[in-house]
Amino acid sequence: MKLHLISFASALLVAGAHAEDVGTAVGVRQAKTTASTQSLNELLAMTSPGRSGLSGVRSQVLQEAGRTLGFRGGLKQCGYQLAAGLEARANVLEQIFQISTLVTVEGVLPPVIEEASDVAAFDEDQFRTADHVYRIARPERFVSVPPTWRDYLLAGLVINGPLDMPDTDILPKDEGETALWRNAITSGWNEGCKQGEAILAANFNRLTRDFTGMLRYSTLIQQGRIQRTKIAESVQIATGNGQRLAIGDRHRRITDKATLETNPRNWTPTSLMAKPKEKDKVVSTGNAVRDPQP
Repeated sequence: MKLHLISFASALLVAGAHAEDVGTAVGVRQAKTTASTQSLNELLAMTSPGRSGLSGVRSQVLQEAGRTLGFRGGLKQCGYQLAAGLEARANVLEQIFQISTLVTVEGVLPPVIEEASDVAAFDEDQFRTADHVYRIARPERFVSVPPTWRDYLLAGLVINGPLDMPDTDILPKDEGETALWRNAITSGWNEGCKQGEAILAANFNRLTRDFTGMLRYSTLIQQGRIQRTKIAESVQIATGNGQRLAIGDRHRRITDKATLETNPRNWTPTSLMAKPKEKDKVVSTGNAVRDPQP
């Protein structure tokens, strides 16, 4: 599993490297979408007839408009390319992130458990370390449809929709304004691409955190280090009123959410074998002090 994740992460880095070349692209062929995407060169070539009269205010407005338009264009085109790259790897992603297999028969998506190793905390008069620290980052919940990798990785990516063009009065009118416009468009475009890549990177981190965290929940159950989620279910033959009738009304609810087991006596034998041994601690006086037994 880890090797697959590392390989896919490398693939994403390659995709991100290609996304940086968007600034030199003329356009992207969109076979699966009807939304139009303006290329960088099209935005750079936008002009408006008339005399310049370039001033400080005019220069600032021109640069802000160009940077904003370039940012939106770069974000959209980069988002489309990243989404297309993900869809090309759909089979691999579906094999790795099989979230549906983790949903219980009651329809509960497991909690996400985070793990940190070799943790240390200290202040002026004490120092504390831990071999492992577990934390419930997201509680369990009922789901009607299990989430997929698309729900995670495509979230926040701008793919479709029109690109609002500025008013013609804002467009450059001569060579001097065109130079400002082109620089602003290029700068905004690059920023938009970087933003798209950052969105995908954050989505990928969240997906791997949640998926490995739900897998870790199963491992901790086997080790006895977490208490299972408890579900209550009641079934009634018929419920309702004069305007509504439900037959075979089944009601499920979470009565006790999963909680970490802090008593080592309740851990499984295999888990106890991995339990760190209590060690003598040396204080500043040089005397050994043994931790009190629980």
